[in-house]
Amino acid sequence: MLETITHIDTIVTLFINGLHASWLDSVMYWISDKLVWIPLYVLILFIVVKKWKKKAILLTLLLALTITLSDQGCNLLKKSTKRLRPSHNIELEHKIHLVEKPDGELYRGGQFGFPSSHASNAMVFALFVFFFAGNRKLWVLLAIFFWAALLGYSRIYLGVHYWLDVECGYLVGAVSFGIVFGVSQIRC
Repeated sequence: MLETITHIDTIVTLFINGLHASWLDSVMYWISDKLVWIPLYVLILFIVVKKWKKKAILLTLLLALTITLSDQGCNLLKKSTKRLRPSHNIELEHKIHLVEKPDGELYRGGQFGFPSSHASNAMVFALFVFFFAGNRKLWVLLAIFFWAALLGYSRIYLGVHYWLDVECGYLVGAVSFGIVFGVSQIRC
């Protein structure tokens, strides 16, 4: 069973990674860069402060705690499962497309990739926007979940995560959000 799941995961990953185009390589590398999204994070925190006023500090602290739990949970799973990223898998080295970083080196990420911390943290942030910043307007919800999906897609496109690394990362993020915000019992 595990062998079949791994095989399907590899096929889906190679398919997505194979949809590359030279003009898109730098775009996907940029989308995957954590620092690029700082203006979005600042905008969302500004909206939270404006909307929640007195609870904004507590919400911001809970968000930071949730991202820490999500990120460290992924790191713990990476160290315990030790699943190589596609970019480090010798069996895929002639099949996987890797993207050049601005310094000319190929972008490979760390050695292990299950689950994706990028995807996990993106899901935490998307859920936070859904519950606390978006007023549940359809366009905001579509935009923030599209952003999370695009971020996850970029990780597969770059060859640094398998498809299931990203999906399980989303799950870790959702569970982390549920734990922290469920325990805190803050309601929107």
